[in-house]
Amino acid sequence: MVKVTVLGSAGSHPGNGRACSSYLVSAGDHHLLLDCGNGSMANLLDAVDPADLDAVIISHLHPDHFVDLYGLHYALRFHPSGSKTVDVHAPDGARSLLTSVLLGDAGDSFNRHLPMHVAAAGERLEIGPFDIELYAANHPIETLASRVWVDGRIIAFSGDSGTTEELIECARDVDLFICDSTWLSRDAPFPKGVHMTGTEAGQYAAAAGAERLMVTHVFPQREPEQAAADAETVYDGLVWVAADREEYEL
Repeated sequence: MVKVTVLGSAGSHPGNGRACSSYLVSAGDHHLLLDCGNGSMANLLDAVDPADLDAVIISHLHPDHFVDLYGLHYALRFHPSGSKTVDVHAPDGARSLLTSVLLGDAGDSFNRHLPMHVAAAGERLEIGPFDIELYAANHPIETLASRVWVDGRIIAFSGDSGTTEELIECARDVDLFICDSTWLSRDAPFPKGVHMTGTEAGQYAAAAGAERLMVTHVFPQREPEQAAADAETVYDGLVWVAADREEYEL
């Protein structure tokens, strides 16, 4: 059985009962973490032992997608059964950015316990049972969308993205498309190349032939259920609203 546990579903900053971007993909005893946004570490600790993570993939270097790596570092450094390591795959510049705020020996410790690997669009990663292909999302900084194969299921994660044909290919015929749905269509217009609306997420899920769509990263002052309703106007598949601490089975 493959399941996705939402550890953080809010966009840009935490909301009431919603941490920032983080999704745990699990197959048996194997676990892949997609993003580690602020507030998500507390939910991760309730879902799995951090030492059991196979790896972490960070979509991009905006704090709401990576800042709880600092907490993950200390959970591994001071793990009850001894220090542990978990590999992190992230866009170029992650190592220098993340360690730039750490003082004393913390930077060296961070690098030991969370070894950083540069990831880029077009690459394919094999991590335990997970086969991952990376695509270029459409965002003001380098951002990676992920297509994950595991145990006969395919999951796509947009990261933060405006509209781009790359996302259609990333989500082609997937079992679940976890998609940026930051804005509600009623609030248009929006800046281009930053985020999508629930309607656009639905359009892309339909174009890709995705079996299920999970609307997520909805701005905290907006209603995720409305983003889902917008998606349902253009997409006939199953629409899930990402809810923190909920498990979704595929």
